[in-house]
Amino acid sequence: MDFNEKRNENYNENLWEIYGLKTNPFSTSPLLVRGGVLPIESFCGREEELARLRKIFGSSGGNGILVCGDVGVGKTSFVNVARIRAMERGHFTPFKEVGVLSDWNAASFVTNTLHAIYSTLKLNQDKILQKESFDKLANFVELSSVERNITAVNIAGFGADINKSIRTNDAPSSLGLIDFFNDIVDEIVKKTGKDIILHYNNLERLPEKTMRELFEDLRDFFQNDKAHFVFVGNLTTHTTFQSMPRMSSIMSDTPILLNELSFEDIKKILEIRIRRLRMSDSLNYSVPYNEGVLKTLYELYGGNIRNILNSLSTAVTEITNERPITLTHNLLAATLKTIVEKRYLQGLPKRAKDVLMEAVKFQEITNRNLSRNTKIARSNISTYLSQLEVHGCIYLRRKDGKDKYWSVDPKIKWMLLKARQKELLEFGD
Repeated sequence: MDFNEKRNENYNENLWEIYGLKTNPFSTSPLLVRGGVLPIESFCGREEELARLRKIFGSSGGNGILVCGDVGVGKTSFVNVARIRAMERGHFTPFKEVGVLSDWNAASFVTNTLHAIYSTLKLNQDKILQKESFDKLANFVELSSVERNITAVNIAGFGADINKSIRTNDAPSSLGLIDFFNDIVDEIVKKTGKDIILHYNNLERLPEKTMRELFEDLRDFFQNDKAHFVFVGNLTTHTTFQSMPRMSSIMSDTPILLNELSFEDIKKILEIRIRRLRMSDSLNYSVPYNEGVLKTLYELYGGNIRNILNSLSTAVTEITNERPITLTHNLLAATLKTIVEKRYLQGLPKRAKDVLMEAVKFQEITNRNLSRNTKIARSNISTYLSQLEVHGCIYLRRKDGKDKYWSVDPKIKWMLLKARQKELLEFGD
């Protein structure tokens, strides 16, 4: 590696130091219940929804609630903020949300819930469980960790002696796992005097058929009267839940639907992040964008904060070398359009690009409407959509009966950015 390569490598490693910041202020990682670089104080907005969730957590008797919204609107951060506030009022909740996987069955769902509870109890200095109960839970976690994909676990109290090894060819014993879970929850609630809160993320990962079977098997598990179950998923999850009467009947309230944040909320979030991520109060720092750029991206993405943050991060990373640069509208447009052309559009057939350029105009669109708008036969539209999906240009957003609704990858929308002959003076561009 020559000197220039070494120098450029160092610039890349210390990119945000050039701006006087500790780390990337545009990170899309969710706010965490405990730890994390991003300050919890940077959460803004959604006070009405938070108040509603607080009332749900404050009502005894346990319940289930679905939090849903489009990809990238901040669902995980929202629930984590609500859980932090609940912890401050004495509720027990695992530090880490439970991330649902597509191949889970009833036993693995309950097992991973118990893992999340144990991980937090182990880190918590307060001795919430009696030693005997804690040791039993610890032994369960140790045994169940032997096999990554568990189909059954037998421990003392439901199936076999605690010292016997796991047999992954056993039939799932979800009923015994649920009994064990209920015993642990009872003891936690007896100690804290508050219902516990469990947070399940990414339910959209479950195929519709799997979700139906799984939640049918776990209906008794979700009826624990001392636990609040918060399920987080996208719009398709909402549709699936509505079509499951037995599951809907045990939900305590209608889903909390999260829409996009306001421009002022996103503006304030970034101001707080940048201020809190300064390397030192005594050192100057540079803001890598101006308000006009933020306004442009807000309008482009309809307020989707994840897409706004990703766009800012990509553009700033691309143009930064030896000194801090403030993005203007034209610099943003030129940088991001060049990136999308190189990374996504190269190698695509012309007709596939035509379909993509039509789809990019809409938040979502069906095969039928694409065919009508482009005058391309529906059979050919399906072929082009398959090509675009392979290239990462589009994804299936939701299904409604036989209709499939497609959306473009958010980065494709960079093609809609246009250079201005005259920068907008009111934003200081």
